[in-house]
Amino acid sequence: MSEEKDLATVAMHEAGHVVVSHYYQRKVFGAKIGDHGSRQDRSVVRFDVTPHVGEVHLRLDELHRLWPLAVRETLVTTKIRFAGPVSQAIYLKKPYRQVHGGQDYRDALIELLMLEKLRVSLPIAAQLAEQLDVTYKDEQVLDTVAEDIIDLLVGREYINYVGLIARGLIEKQELTGQQIEEILQDMPVHNWKT
Repeated sequence: MSEEKDLATVAMHEAGHVVVSHYYQRKVFGAKIGDHGSRQDRSVVRFDVTPHVGEVHLRLDELHRLWPLAVRETLVTTKIRFAGPVSQAIYLKKPYRQVHGGQDYRDALIELLMLEKLRVSLPIAAQLAEQLDVTYKDEQVLDTVAEDIIDLLVGREYINYVGLIARGLIEKQELTGQQIEEILQDMPVHNWKT
């Protein structure tokens, strides 16, 4: 693979994270593509952490309201983490399972495991714990997440926004949160009320 094609692949990967973060209205603080020959200067997208999860233990009296939000937002974070490899796969015209996702796959699994660890640690009666939503434990959850991202990026043509972010990354090597906001200002975002 040529160096130019490799740079474009990395940029499309990182841009996938950015666009899916923005789509789900998760704050993006910046993105950069680093020197892949160096472990110190890696490509990275910095986005806001999963909301609602930290509140669950502190507000058990609101568990019925907070737990569904924690599940939803953990699945969003999983989508953001998976969006890089999926975007890269779309760019390379390969199935996402044939693209090296590296740390992104591990980080996505860690998000799901942390949610399960939280559920198991809740000081509530076993009967109540069994009533909590555990759809994130489905053995097909990662395939479902990948399909959702593919549907978003291809079916709704958000891939054009991925291309805009990727071009910005190739040109500047790094984009601030403000620059990302400007590039994506007209991009429709997810409506949580529906």
